[in-house]
Amino acid sequence: MSSKDCFKTLRHTPFWEGLALLIVGGASQVIPLYSLSFKQTKVVKAPKDSGPTRVKVACCRFVVKLGGWRQFLQKVIGWLCRRFLIMGVITSVYGFLSFKNNWHQRYLALAIAIFIGLLWFLCGFPFYGRRRLQPSPLLTMMRTMIAALQKRHLNYQEHLDQLHRHCGEDQNQLLTDHLEMLNNAAVKESLADDNLPTGNWRLCSVKEVEQSKLLLDLIPMSATFIAYGMVKSLGNTFFLEQADSMSGDIPIIVLQVIKGVTRNAVKGGSKAVFAKRIQRMQRQYSDGVKIGIGMLNSIICCAVASSVESKRLEALRESGLLNDPKARAPISAAWLLLQFCSLGATEGLAGSGIADFFGHYVPDSRRYGPVFADTLAGFGILLNIGFIAMINYYSRFRYKESWVGDSVNERHLDLIYRAYVILAILNCFLYAYVSSSYSYDNIIGKPEDEPEIPFLEVKQEEETVAYELQSIPVR
Repeated sequence: MSSKDCFKTLRHTPFWEGLALLIVGGASQVIPLYSLSFKQTKVVKAPKDSGPTRVKVACCRFVVKLGGWRQFLQKVIGWLCRRFLIMGVITSVYGFLSFKNNWHQRYLALAIAIFIGLLWFLCGFPFYGRRRLQPSPLLTMMRTMIAALQKRHLNYQEHLDQLHRHCGEDQNQLLTDHLEMLNNAAVKESLADDNLPTGNWRLCSVKEVEQSKLLLDLIPMSATFIAYGMVKSLGNTFFLEQADSMSGDIPIIVLQVIKGVTRNAVKGGSKAVFAKRIQRMQRQYSDGVKIGIGMLNSIICCAVASSVESKRLEALRESGLLNDPKARAPISAAWLLLQFCSLGATEGLAGSGIADFFGHYVPDSRRYGPVFADTLAGFGILLNIGFIAMINYYSRFRYKESWVGDSVNERHLDLIYRAYVILAILNCFLYAYVSSSYSYDNIIGKPEDEPEIPFLEVKQEEETVAYELQSIPVR
């Protein structure tokens, strides 16, 4: 079936409605999931002279340090998340192997699992502490730019005594000369500006202006992360088509699990092996080095994929099946293990490095770090469509044939992967230039060093619990 016939068939099905719901659900889960898990148990550092305390949870007794109760809860939540993740992977693999071609049974099993998870989530709803809403860094940046544009006729250096600062902010903080066209946003034009509501589009504080500058400085560096999203999307598109067109008894879900295991192993190993050594020299460079190694690994991933695809096409040619669009190559899918492992290593290095980079440099609310990382990966997926269209246009213009066919056997995936190798190499050079000229002095800190955002409802109860824990002696 051609791509046009496929779209005509999908037009009369609820596929597009389901796709829209999937996109909305995936986009809306990042911030709440992060906030309701580890942010609910934000670590408060204990005093150096604090002693251990015996705590009873259900029928078990634990010894924790004074002030480390929330850190203990964080470890428990992390342990439970890992166990549920392992159970989910096992269930997915079992369902995939059991229901083979019965997709409706797979979706039914997923729907039941999601419904059970929703019920479990609602059971704990009374215990979730509500946090005060924090302003979005992007919204603050837009407010600053619009306010500065409205006051472009002013010279902030002539109104240094009329700068606006919110209550609770550093009243001695000064404006820097960097991106000084934004400094006018903090200038009060009259005394009536003091009565403007918080979050208005006419006046910003000095702190908001400086935070907006930090966010604008991230744009050149962030642009180099988009190519990572383009390479990452190959694992959900062309890699799967390759696996489906090769012989062997290795299911696609097994290859994806191997990629996920490799990603987590490399992510944890990078922190244990070389990240600490880099931090001894200069801590803020660790994120950039990890991203750079991940981008170099993306070159290897695409090169390996091109080599495996050339071998697959050669096997089809020797068997006389190259002109059959539905033929399976007489070559084992085990050849794909290396490229899936390489892609997992790329995600473990570059993906986690990008998330940590935004966690260290995004002003204030670090819960937006995963959102920025996923957004750039999404941009990479969208640009992938344009990149494939460019390759198709180039192949038709230069070689009078299309490299992008209707089936995997009619495509020249080996040549497409080589184009991705060239793209990854160019992006590595661009990243090396941008990262070497980027100022790492504006690091805000690690997420665990961020001051705790107080609860609205349970703050007083937490103080009472802390007092009770302090009064329990250890025998």
